[in-house]
Amino acid sequence: MLRSTIRFLSLFLTLLTFHEASQAQAGKPLTISGYIRDAASGEALINATITVSPIGATVQSNSYGYFSITLPVGKYTVNVSYTGYSIYKTEIDLTASKTLEVPLQTAAAEMDQVVITGEKKLRRTNTVALGIQQMSMGQIKKIPAFMGEPDVVKAMLTLPGITSVGEGASGFNVRGGNVDENLIIMDEAPVYNSSHLLGFFSVFNPDAVKNVTLYKSAFPAEYGGRTSSVLDIRMKEGNNQKLTVNGGISSIFSRISVEGPIQKDKSSFIVAARRSYIDVLSKPFLKEKDRDNKLYFYDITAKGNLEINDKNTIYLSGYFGRDVFGFGGEAGFEWGNTTGTFRWNHLFSPRLFLNTSVYYSKYDYKLFFSSEKGAEVDEKYDWKSDIQTYGVKPTLTWYINNKHTLKTGVNVTYYNFYPGKGVATSEGVKNDITLKKRYGSEMAAHVEDTWKINRKWQVQAGVRVNHYAYLGNTTVYYFRDTTANVRKPLDREEVVTSKKPVVDWTFLEPRLSVRYELKKNTFLKAGYARSSQYLHLLSNTASPTPVDLYFPSTNNIKPSVTDQVSAGVVTIPESLPVEFSAEVFYKKMDDVLDFIDNSNLELNQLVEADLLTGQGRSWGVELEVKKETGKLQGWVNYTYSKSERKTPGISKGEWYLSRYDRTHVVNAALTYSYNKKWDFSTTFNLGSGTPATFPDVRLDVQGIPIPYNSTEKRNNYRLPAYHRLDIAATMKGRQGKKFKQEWVFGIYNVYARKNAYTVYFRQNEDEPQKKEAVKLSILGSIIPSITWNFKF
Repeated sequence: MLRSTIRFLSLFLTLLTFHEASQAQAGKPLTISGYIRDAASGEALINATITVSPIGATVQSNSYGYFSITLPVGKYTVNVSYTGYSIYKTEIDLTASKTLEVPLQTAAAEMDQVVITGEKKLRRTNTVALGIQQMSMGQIKKIPAFMGEPDVVKAMLTLPGITSVGEGASGFNVRGGNVDENLIIMDEAPVYNSSHLLGFFSVFNPDAVKNVTLYKSAFPAEYGGRTSSVLDIRMKEGNNQKLTVNGGISSIFSRISVEGPIQKDKSSFIVAARRSYIDVLSKPFLKEKDRDNKLYFYDITAKGNLEINDKNTIYLSGYFGRDVFGFGGEAGFEWGNTTGTFRWNHLFSPRLFLNTSVYYSKYDYKLFFSSEKGAEVDEKYDWKSDIQTYGVKPTLTWYINNKHTLKTGVNVTYYNFYPGKGVATSEGVKNDITLKKRYGSEMAAHVEDTWKINRKWQVQAGVRVNHYAYLGNTTVYYFRDTTANVRKPLDREEVVTSKKPVVDWTFLEPRLSVRYELKKNTFLKAGYARSSQYLHLLSNTASPTPVDLYFPSTNNIKPSVTDQVSAGVVTIPESLPVEFSAEVFYKKMDDVLDFIDNSNLELNQLVEADLLTGQGRSWGVELEVKKETGKLQGWVNYTYSKSERKTPGISKGEWYLSRYDRTHVVNAALTYSYNKKWDFSTTFNLGSGTPATFPDVRLDVQGIPIPYNSTEKRNNYRLPAYHRLDIAATMKGRQGKKFKQEWVFGIYNVYARKNAYTVYFRQNEDEPQKKEAVKLSILGSIIPSITWNFKF
């Protein structure tokens, strides 16, 4: 399949090049193309709007700031607009194709109307597809955050349809899906664990992030491998005009970023780093025996780029981060991500734009426990695991004309799963438990056309062909059928010595989005998407932990497939500077991973015997009001949704609520610019508690009370409702030409709400024969914070 796909694309590219050349010779319509950049830093501006008068043609710049528009010979006025920037305007007498380099200046004169400057303006009225959520770094940095540190993932939780299972939970859930159903990519490289400090912070340094886009319904055909959403994070290229330094010092960690030109206007770099210091600050207050304890995280993000010539630009980016927990020499635990991406942008012609990405990603963890007997180690246990991904993704964009933009490409990915190795040492004797490595490959080809049928109708139609193979060079296990919800007995095992496919699947994934302009600035939208997933997170908890395993689809675990339909309306009334949107959705999920009761997922060679697949469904409505201009900005949204599962043998084979069901959720995020010195912001979240499974009766066995669920129903109760209020104030300090500073004061959980993360049962201290329910709250108090940010 891979060879035939490459041959097809090579032939397709040759035909396109020939077509472009023949059109140029025949005197066909001409092209205005180029890049939109920030004049001060040289950063490419994504989704800038280019409008050509008098014909009224409109296009937007792509992820690299590039645009192309085809026009007949004539005289035109070109306007380029971008939120927070002055409008660029130029007159063009088009007698031959023309290239523009557009440097946009910050609109200082408009600061009374535009509070957040230097940020893109991609409203949902400008897009064809539904379910697109975008946040600028300016918005993210203004949202009150835990310990005063802006965070990409936590900011996403203020948007409709995006939830978590509680305080400090890792990752996020989209429309009732699990966390592993979200494709998180940073400069094309997948990120498998997006959390620092067990979920309180994300791995994305806000000083290095340029653009954040979340697709949660009919995401474009170029994305695949996950079934709930795509979180596409683009890093900054770095300032190619001058050297700048940004940083911040807070009560929990410090950060710094350095960016500047390597060769002015041609190449630049950025390096950003963070390090927490809870362990350093707490050391003087600890007992001497505890002063060797470790509790910190750090990460380094770097990127560089080089414009070789006007047709070729290369980018190199990477990330490395670790979390380290240690209790002297008795126990240690660390985990982290490593990513690297090489990109090449090439212009075959003004209408043919190629981006080729080669990427690598690794997530690993390790832990140890030991006890000493005298001067020697008596007991010791070491455990390590990782998943590595290698991929290449060429994507070609063909700006055919003002009505059609065609995007096509391939994506080849290789997976290396190392489920784990545990070595236990007792009195000098080692016991080694090493799980077999697993391998998988994924090959996909996609094509998508964005078609402007007329002024009212636009269509984005595409298809993705996904082929996945579970590879050999491992031991393949076969199990006998048994009663549902009972561990399957092993039938036989087979050692496959080569990496030939053991089993494979091919899926055709259509994607369709339609937009209709009902009246000026009011649009009706609808969409459909099918997606498949071959990776599964093995976790017994609602919130994944760093030691959970990613496992491939095998001969015993089918890939999961999701079909989603959605429809909605978005409008910006002429009389009000706000955007209203409403969207309904329905998701049908097949072969969703589930687990038998009391499953064993830790260092289990036969873990597949404990896995089940079932059905899922979710549906809901999302309502939002958003205001992005003026002194008062922000959004308020409400989501009603249901998420259910049905697995043979589980909950009597009936539909039951998934662990990620949040029936009602209300979010509010508001910022107010009081004057040139002070900004204020607040967020509020109110939502239904998550479902949980609790016993309803007690059995007494030889005088020992044992809780028991007589209904056999999963998630038969719901935790109490969750709500929390956060506030923050930003005071601008010295704002000189060479040095700027600000202070951010925040209060997290203003009224000290003790939200339940879970509920567990224990014996009553006064009456041991009685059990009592105990609500566990991760954070149940007010948490103040202060952060000093600087730039020079």
